[in-house]
Amino acid sequence: GANYLIRYVSPVPLFLPINVLEDFTKPLSLGFRLFGNILADEIIVAVLLFIYPYFLPIPLMLNGLFGATIQSLVFTTLTCSYIAESLENYYV
Repeated sequence: GANYLIRYVSPVPLFLPINVLEDFTKPLSLGFRLFGNILADEIIVAVLLFIYPYFLPIPLMLNGLFGATIQSLVFTTLTCSYIAESLENYYV
């Protein structure tokens, strides 16, 4: 309602573009973070498999699984904190 829209212009109406930009950059930053972590994992796996092709496939797959689990936890935690922050004054 109106309380949600008021947070965009408080304490100064000059903050309106900054607050709108903030709402768009949060999911964008989550996407870049996830993309960067997945890309880094794939590059590391490719380089190490090129160097040691016979010994590392299984441990690297387990490492990728562990990294994906941690990233999903971070992604979920940040998403929940962003949602809680946006609803902070709405349910008070």
